[in-house]
Amino acid sequence: MPASALHYRYNPLHQDIICSATAINDLPAVVDSLGASRAMITCGPTILAACDVVPRVQEALGSRYVGTYSGVQPHSPVDTVEAGAALAQETQPDVFISVGGGSTHDTTKAIATLLAEGGDIRDYAIIFEPPDKITVPPTPSPKLPILSVPTTMGCAEFSRGGGGITDHQQGRKLSIAGDGVTHHTVIIDGQALATTPLRILVSTAIGQLRIAIETVYSTGRNPIGDGMALHAIRLLFENLPRCQDGDIDTLLATKTACAMASLGSFGGLGLNTATCHHVGGLYDVPHGEANAILLPHSMRYNLDACADRQRLIAEAIGVANSTMMTRRGRPGRRRRGGRAMPSAGIAAHPARGWRARGRPGVHRHGHPARPQPEHQPQVSYRRRADYGSTAGGVLRQTGDPYASGVANPSAANCNRRLKYGSVPF
Repeated sequence: MPASALHYRYNPLHQDIICSATAINDLPAVVDSLGASRAMITCGPTILAACDVVPRVQEALGSRYVGTYSGVQPHSPVDTVEAGAALAQETQPDVFISVGGGSTHDTTKAIATLLAEGGDIRDYAIIFEPPDKITVPPTPSPKLPILSVPTTMGCAEFSRGGGGITDHQQGRKLSIAGDGVTHHTVIIDGQALATTPLRILVSTAIGQLRIAIETVYSTGRNPIGDGMALHAIRLLFENLPRCQDGDIDTLLATKTACAMASLGSFGGLGLNTATCHHVGGLYDVPHGEANAILLPHSMRYNLDACADRQRLIAEAIGVANSTMMTRRGRPGRRRRGGRAMPSAGIAAHPARGWRARGRPGVHRHGHPARPQPEHQPQVSYRRRADYGSTAGGVLRQTGDPYASGVANPSAANCNRRLKYGSVPF
């Protein structure tokens, strides 16, 4: 057999997806099919107070509803997980209904893990030791099933593992082991999506665009992931700019594209994901915004090692041209001001694909001046930042398994500088 023969393993998530304008109405049948009768809702205080999504879920559940934990906070702090597990012990549910965005879905996973396994949630944190040692604590106890009603374009409800939580005591994010906490059913309700402010919808959708992009140039890529990720990119550029109109069908199409990005990402992610994982948790930056800021730079950083793959992305967006990239690993060159300049493709202009069509830019540059508590790693920002080294400085100090993703999209560039192995997550 030729050494270059196609070889991969496809391991899809085992879950149901129900998508419609009023998909929440299907919740009772789903709960009943599980043989459950005591449903506990998890959500954040804002969604509980600001819109009708949680009341709609409560009304749909009827007598099956037994309580709500509304203490979810951004980035899933450890203390909110502990409070949610304490309420669950008191309420004794047999199914969780996670209503909201990524922090809610990750918090619910962690609550289910802590409720089933006991002890301290930190006991179930995956441990990463450079260069490539990963220790995954066992979590064998049966978990309560989780049903989710997403209200953003983020797709933590489609993620593998136990999710990410923030430990403020240690000053870092923890990736939790989570056997049995994959969401059983995802209820994509168009009316629920329409209650979310546009800024949040756009931000979280850009986070999913990042997943699709890193999937395409991941070293663990395969044709199934390519197909889903590239079509997700096409659908996002087609539908996301129209979300400002509030059309339900457009919102559902955009959310479907975001879901495709996550469902196709089983080959492992990369530098942008690893960096933003920590930037968000340590510096309180919304995950989608962190991705929007850093994605052009991580793409440029990896360009030499994956120019051919980035051209596929440019083609999906509709901005590819003959001077962008000429062959694998080497960008084409063009003349500017009498000098030969490398063409970095879509990475050269952060919002080029959007603004070229008169669409609102979603990237912003710079970073807010934020105080850095003593327990947080001190990051040095430079005018011409070496993003690989900056990311490495943060990730080495945090010791988080997400650091392993740094090397994934570009083994040639990132492994040389950071010397981290890669692992899908």
